[in-house]
Amino acid sequence: MAQFDLEEILKAANGTLLSGSGSGIYPAISIDSRTIGKGELFIAIKGKNFDGHDFVLQALRRGAGGAIISDKKLKEKIGDKPRHNIILVKDTLKALHDIANHHRKKFNIPVIGITGSNGKSTSKEMSASVASVRLNILKNEGNLNNQIGLPLTLLKMNDSHQAAILEMGMNERGEIEKLSRIAEPTVGLITNIGKAHLENLGSMENIRDAKGELIRTIGENGTAILNSDDPLAAELKNGFKGRVITFGINSPSEITAFDIKKDKDSGYRFTLKMDGRDTAVNLSYPGYHNIYNAISAAAVGKSLGIAIDDIKKGIESFKPLPMRMERFVIDDGIIIINDAYNANPSSMEAAIKTLSETISSGKKFLVIGDMLELGGASEDAHRYIGRLVASLFLQGQGRRTIDYLITLGEQSRFAFYEAVRSGMPRDRAYCAENSDEAAFILDDELESGDCVMIKGSRGMKMENVVERIIGIRRQKSEDRSQKTKDKVQDEEDVCLLSSVF
Repeated sequence: MAQFDLEEILKAANGTLLSGSGSGIYPAISIDSRTIGKGELFIAIKGKNFDGHDFVLQALRRGAGGAIISDKKLKEKIGDKPRHNIILVKDTLKALHDIANHHRKKFNIPVIGITGSNGKSTSKEMSASVASVRLNILKNEGNLNNQIGLPLTLLKMNDSHQAAILEMGMNERGEIEKLSRIAEPTVGLITNIGKAHLENLGSMENIRDAKGELIRTIGENGTAILNSDDPLAAELKNGFKGRVITFGINSPSEITAFDIKKDKDSGYRFTLKMDGRDTAVNLSYPGYHNIYNAISAAAVGKSLGIAIDDIKKGIESFKPLPMRMERFVIDDGIIIINDAYNANPSSMEAAIKTLSETISSGKKFLVIGDMLELGGASEDAHRYIGRLVASLFLQGQGRRTIDYLITLGEQSRFAFYEAVRSGMPRDRAYCAENSDEAAFILDDELESGDCVMIKGSRGMKMENVVERIIGIRRQKSEDRSQKTKDKVQDEEDVCLLSSVF
């Protein structure tokens, strides 16, 4: 378990001790006063919608051993309590970064940074599954991939860890570089370069350069893992003096997948080729794009010296994250594919193609929400999705590709308009005002054996549609069950009366 000494924290954060005993060992560092443990050090982070300084007293009352603040006036409220070390810094977020970087430098282990427009969370989880076959891994949980989540993950690093696998997220230029300076990765994986964050970055080349900050900070002693099938990602090897590992399906690559066959239920079977060896892999996870995530994870395994047989085990034992191609069955054998975690044009197109290829005995419904942060490209991107859905509908009549489209959100209206204009029948396309309406539309149309895919940007909270339709169907099932019980009871009552008379 990691421990943090007051003296090293003062030095790492360039802090000044305002009050306290001047000594102390902290078992952990926290930014959440609600969950802080006894003796932990609280850092008062300022965010857009909150200020941790408002919760310093609460953290101390709950047992925190001290606090890092940037508001000197707060000392008057706290008082001079010897058992509480209060440290003053100029910027508490920077202090978090500096302490995390100081802590990371204590460990001479491989640190893999993963970024990209699509698939970085799944690739991170698959990579961790592969690496965990042989190593004890630290990884960021959930979406802790930003300037707060990543350093907090690093602060959990301890002597038991043999490698760290860290997802790095971004919205604008400079963020990946900042995260890389904190984590100091020895390996950098770029999953792909897609149309995400166009609102802030403006062009695909700018997106490439922003993602490429990971590779540029690694240096000649590090390793870059790049997607050979993505021209923009592949360009990042230019000028890089370290080791390069490539993965791909269609282009010459060190690690590749071939002989790809779709499984009759879900997922794919393919042959993984690496270091002159082949092995058959069963990827029980839908979506052709996830083959790329699997072979990128194999590349991470290769960088860690993991053998191909163990890489196979790791890929086949992978368990997907919630709301990422999460597949389950509700009443009457209706399949729900919940891919509501996030969306951009590339991931939306991949999800749509996954739905069109999904084997289903019934109809297929696509429920989409807005793809956010696309700026001036938003309308065109949503119209393209509408044309794609319409073309799949027209191509697949009689063989179940996509049967219904339901849109939710102002920008997704353009997908609805374009789908209808491109030939999708008006009675097969709906434009819902909210998640309740989308769920009621589904409920009216769904029959046994149907399949529903739900996807949209995080801000759209498309999981509400999932929860609502499940609730509606569950209530109907309970009502039917109650009616059956009531009918049985009525028949028993009639029999009882008959016997009396």
